Amino acid sequence: MARITLFRHGKAEMPSIAKTDFDRSLTSRGRLNAATMGNFIKDQAMLPDCVLISPAQRTRETFEIAATNWPSIPCHFCNSIYEGTASGLLLLIAERAADCKNVLIVGHNPGLVVLLNHMVGTHHTDRNLSYFPTSCVADVGFDVSRLGDMNAEEGALLSMIRVRDLNERKESL
Repeated sequence: MARITLFRHGKAEMPSIAKTDFDRSLTSRGRLNAATMGNFIKDQAMLPDCVLISPAQRTRETFEIAATNWPSIPCHFCNSIYEGTASGLLLLIAERAADCKNVLIVGHNPGLVVLLNHMVGTHHTDRNLSYFPTSCVADVGFDVSRLGDMNAEEGALLSMIRVRDLNERKESL
């Protein structure tokens, strides 16, 4: 089974006149949540074959923190992820990850949530797919051996984890 894992960047600084949106950094909470999700991805054996990352400061930081304990994985910084559309993200996957079995995209809303709904929306009804907060990770599977052979509208939601879900698990233990 091939997979596309979507990872929204961690909580970022508020917009200000002093910084462009592109240059906003993570907050302390954003850094903590990125580390939490990075450990979750590793612990759940969801490590990708390659990573496509928006070059915005907050997405680069999210990936660097999340991947601290990961093995070396080929990464590509792709301008088209910043303010990317679902169709643009699918084109990027076709261009950069067609031969991969598993790709991780570290990016932004609304592109990620629209892509998620496009891939699994018609096959999934028991979870609100529109609520995709910062540091959220959604893992979508396709019944093919490589992403270049997938039909983008036939994905199955394997998991969707929000940081608060992980925090609630810790509290219940």
